[in-house]
Amino acid sequence: MLAGDFFYNIMKVNIILGIIVIAVGILTCKNLQKTKAPETVVAAPAEEIQYGIKASHVIEGERADTVQGTLQIHKAPRMVQVPVDAFPPPSASKKAYLSTGWWHLNMAYQPSDTTVHHQYQSKWLKFREDQTFDLLVKGKIVDTGRWNFDAAKNEILLSCKDPYINNSWGVQEKGFVMIWKGNTSINVTGIQVRVVGQRDTPNW
Repeated sequence: MLAGDFFYNIMKVNIILGIIVIAVGILTCKNLQKTKAPETVVAAPAEEIQYGIKASHVIEGERADTVQGTLQIHKAPRMVQVPVDAFPPPSASKKAYLSTGWWHLNMAYQPSDTTVHHQYQSKWLKFREDQTFDLLVKGKIVDTGRWNFDAAKNEILLSCKDPYINNSWGVQEKGFVMIWKGNTSINVTGIQVRVVGQRDTPNW
């Protein structure tokens, strides 16, 4: 009986020690989780550089702690060198299409500047077959530039002094309505512009 009691006591001690070891292990794991160093958050760059050209501010990410999602930056795109002479002249049909009538930049959108349409809605373009164009506001010419068209990429190239227009733009056409997209090799603005053609002289 004495031997049985001895082994019974040893077993009780082992069970108690086992429970203590498990409890200590659980507490240690919880403490390690609480004291784990937070992950480093690297902020997205305020400007994106593509092909060695700082074309525009590009804001990434959201501000979850505010009502407004994307950070708003009201700033003109950076001026870029538009290679209008790097491509052969556009086709006769493209020249005729663009030079027929006037083109109104009647809407624009950019996620990081939701007021960017104010920089476009007053502006009209008048293209000519000699690959020049006028920029008009209220019927008055405020700038004159040069244009070309990259048929392989379906991009229009506009070279002028206005930073909101001077760039290359991906083009989607449907009749006499174009959508210009700021997502080309030199245009990283992310701006989209709706351009509507009109055959008759605008009612300035």
